[in-house]
Amino acid sequence: MRYILLVILNLPIILMALINIITQYKLGAVSRSRLRHQLIIWLLTLSVVVGSFPIYNWLAGKELFDSSELSLFDIVEVTAIIWLCYGINTHRQRLDQAERRVRQLHQELSIRLSESAPPKTQD
Repeated sequence: MRYILLVILNLPIILMALINIITQYKLGAVSRSRLRHQLIIWLLTLSVVVGSFPIYNWLAGKELFDSSELSLFDIVEVTAIIWLCYGINTHRQRLDQAERRVRQLHQELSIRLSESAPPKTQD
């Protein structure tokens, strides 16, 4: 039951991240390589969260990995880590977009200033 709760809490966050990166790519805000990297990261995160119960069952029989069952604190902790990763990634994307926009505005301003500046006279 706790593994289902883990999946239910984290699935919307991961789906938001996937939709966000695909939308950003379709809008031209991110490159194809960044899209590929982000898709790999979030799909890998999704597969780890969904596959946590079978992996736990497989590892529970091993002496080295023998541990207690997943606690509610573990569920909250994993959800918080995934939520923080999503937030950090979203803010990094927004910062990249803002930097790109400032660069474009600076370039446009430089062009306009150079066109409007009177020609320099040599003495």
